[in-house]
Amino acid sequence: MSEPNQTWRSFARLCTIFRPDEQLAFVVPRGTRKDDQGNKVEDKDGHVIFTEPELVWKERVQAWREKFALCVIMLVANLGFLGFGGLIAVLGCTPPKEETDLQWYAWEGVTASMEQIRSQDNPCKALNMTMVAIMLTIVAILGIQCLCSLIYLLRFGRTICKAKRGDQYQDAKVIVTIPCYNEGTEELTKTINSVRDESYPNEKKLLLFIADGNKTGANSDKAPNYATTPVILSHLLGYDKSDHDPVYNCDSTGYETADNGEKTPIGNRAKIYHGTTEEGLNFMVIEKCGRAFNADDVGNRGKRDSQILLLQLLNRVMHNHTLDKHRTDYKDLNKLEIAIEGALRGMDFPLTSNNMSDQVKYLMAVDADTRLSKDSITQMVYSMETKPKTLALCGETKVDNKDDSWVTKMQVFEYYTNHGLKKAFESVFGTVTCLPGCFTMYRLFDARDASASQPPVTLFACDYVYDRYARNDAVIETLHEKNLYKLGEDRMLTTLLLQKWNMNLKYVPEAHCYTIVPDEFMVLLSQRRRWINSTFHNMIYLLSVNLGGICCFSMKFILVLDMIGTLILPSSLLYLGMILYDSIMDHNSVSTYTLLVLGFSVFVQIIGPLLRLKIKYLWYAFVFCEYSNSLFAFVGYEVG
Repeated sequence: MSEPNQTWRSFARLCTIFRPDEQLAFVVPRGTRKDDQGNKVEDKDGHVIFTEPELVWKERVQAWREKFALCVIMLVANLGFLGFGGLIAVLGCTPPKEETDLQWYAWEGVTASMEQIRSQDNPCKALNMTMVAIMLTIVAILGIQCLCSLIYLLRFGRTICKAKRGDQYQDAKVIVTIPCYNEGTEELTKTINSVRDESYPNEKKLLLFIADGNKTGANSDKAPNYATTPVILSHLLGYDKSDHDPVYNCDSTGYETADNGEKTPIGNRAKIYHGTTEEGLNFMVIEKCGRAFNADDVGNRGKRDSQILLLQLLNRVMHNHTLDKHRTDYKDLNKLEIAIEGALRGMDFPLTSNNMSDQVKYLMAVDADTRLSKDSITQMVYSMETKPKTLALCGETKVDNKDDSWVTKMQVFEYYTNHGLKKAFESVFGTVTCLPGCFTMYRLFDARDASASQPPVTLFACDYVYDRYARNDAVIETLHEKNLYKLGEDRMLTTLLLQKWNMNLKYVPEAHCYTIVPDEFMVLLSQRRRWINSTFHNMIYLLSVNLGGICCFSMKFILVLDMIGTLILPSSLLYLGMILYDSIMDHNSVSTYTLLVLGFSVFVQIIGPLLRLKIKYLWYAFVFCEYSNSLFAFVGYEVG
């Protein structure tokens, strides 16, 4: 990350070359300490005493430099689009009305449009030909995405039938890991029951909760005796906990800032609980509880820290092979990792084994407010077992509370198209660029070339992925890195897997899960701001990754188009409004090509629901088109 980081810093400084630190100080004021009379307080050497350290203030200045750089990028892109494809085309190259009375059927309208273009002056002819080429490119991409979606749609029944032929695809052991923070009884009950009732055998799956601190769960009034999330888990899973349970020290991504502004990484502590529910479901709970000498530290370090806690154990055990053949040499493992590894082995879920069929093969990531369908794990394991070159895969995420409000209604069709079109298209090429943390399965090792002298290749927890993903927050300096690691950790992890391994990241539409989406507009707006920031910064980082293909026939070309589409989304809405205004108020005919592109873009999105006989999705599509496009045009649009 050092070279891209330095490049981004240089670019940000170039964009703000006419705004030095002294001018940015007006944007990021550095407060000074004052006495009771309002006078500035000075030290014994006559220097003004500031309210914040210089290092902290410089970090804020750097963040503003990067914000200005992003504003410059978006401003140039939008002005360029409006100028090139909007003002010049509409105001300077629109023929008189009598020349635009076209026939609106079959190919005669297209032929007439081409005749108009040929008769124009050279500048307008070149501009219009360029716009036609862009439209044809959009149509081609939409058509390919539609075709990929139909391919997945047609195989829907076949995969289910194959998965039900026998139990040969239900032998692999799976750990279902669920990070949780402040979820309440209702959400956790729904998630636990869905994993328990899933068709995959209970003896082959283990439920692993990582409670990110002692936070009060939602709806705690319904459970006054177990208000915090860890205590709610103890009640639901049926284990006892007390203040005298063993506590283990562990690393974390957290840090604390000294008086001079220097950041120092801090550790954490955790407790381990494990057992088996009455229904025969194996479980483990890792409860992060904070440092002993700080009563205000409840142990919360974020979702990425919870992922790293498990990733570090997998890396030290599976990749570095710190255990000998008798599994007794625990060098390099801390006491927490020893306790976790021992508990997993005691429940017959070893991370390493002389017989590779006995050890855990897959790791599944699920959010604490997610409900799995009846055969989701079965479908994912089946896809993994039948396609050994698949490194990771995700299923289709659906909206669970779709009818709660108009805010939830307008997200239903968006989730459908982003999975049924975008992820299906990426999956055909084996490069799904975002594996959502709410519903993804990872392959832990590759045993195809393993032998007595050659251990299996560790995939998910290899050194390359672990070293780059497990960075402490204290060394994440730039705004670019903060968007990658703090707002888009799922995308960043997917990017590292794409960067390291020449294996497939796939989408399995037969596996479904249901998640709770925001039902209030301001909450949704905040979520989308985070998503669009992390998406754009991750796209920048993905440009350095080999995604396969050549030039325009590559996933990187599609990635560039996605970036451009994300940048010019606000001006695209203004451009569309300008065309409609020009057509209605000035009575100018809309280009036939424009009508064809708009019609085809609608067709490719609704063909899936029509073939699946999900007529209700057409209503959600209307709500999405009516509200979502305009509301999110200025804050971003992306589901991952």
